[in-house]
Amino acid sequence: MTEFPLVSILVANFNNGRFITETLDSAVGQTYPNIEIVIVDDGSTDDSISVVKEYMASHGDVRFRFFKNDDNKGCGRIKRQCVEYSEGEFFTFLDPEDTIVPEAVETLMKEHVGHPEYGVVYCTHYLCNEKLEPQGISTYPGAIPQGQSHLTSTGGHISALAICRRQVYDQTSGINPSYQVSEDQDLYLKMEEQAPVCFVNLPLYYYRKHDHNSSWNESKAFNNYYWKYYCMKAAYKRRKKLGAAIDNLTRHDMDKMSLSFYVRLGKEQWRKGRRLSSCAAFLKASPYVYTLVV
Repeated sequence: MTEFPLVSILVANFNNGRFITETLDSAVGQTYPNIEIVIVDDGSTDDSISVVKEYMASHGDVRFRFFKNDDNKGCGRIKRQCVEYSEGEFFTFLDPEDTIVPEAVETLMKEHVGHPEYGVVYCTHYLCNEKLEPQGISTYPGAIPQGQSHLTSTGGHISALAICRRQVYDQTSGINPSYQVSEDQDLYLKMEEQAPVCFVNLPLYYYRKHDHNSSWNESKAFNNYYWKYYCMKAAYKRRKKLGAAIDNLTRHDMDKMSLSFYVRLGKEQWRKGRRLSSCAAFLKASPYVYTLVV
């Protein structure tokens, strides 16, 4: 490995023209000397494309790669495209409304270069308001407790900012293009099945909460829950098939999770007036009731 292997900073954009200049400024301002910035626009209907093109034209000395979709393909598909279009030995995602500190890539890459066995190196992040003013530091990211994994962790989890080793990524099935949310968590679960992960206890990422990502409603909450459940279920089945250790998560735990999921799915369908779909969901829950009782 070279001293400064190429790192691809991946920006998957959809209608974030008002924020993306700050995002690109933080990417361009990295102290790490060997980066490329890959931007994929997913059919934006705002001024995103003109903003990005104008920015690239004014920074001709920076290695940019820009691609655009004619229509919106969704989060999983566009992030998979970002990886496919990139050329770095390592890559990381930077959301188009967020930013990173100048030494972010350099700090995490020191761990990668010093420990070639790591598949993912990640840190914690600032929680910010719409003006990107820090309101605190997230407690979700952290070191995974000994004897556990990202799948089973009762403590720390992998989150932004995370730099992934492409060699390890290529050993997985990659980002699932069908996922609407939790595509990053699905990827981290796949990555940790192939190589160790490392947590750096520093906030190097600014996560912006604004009207698009912070608005809450019952449908959005269930959508997040829906994809997270399938993400965890897929990881559990994958590891059972491989004969891999699943630490502190048992079949009993998965049955309880499945029961909770199908009951909640039934309630959600009922709330939307989909009576037949609701009944089907409750029927799917019934076998788990039996396994938990007996």
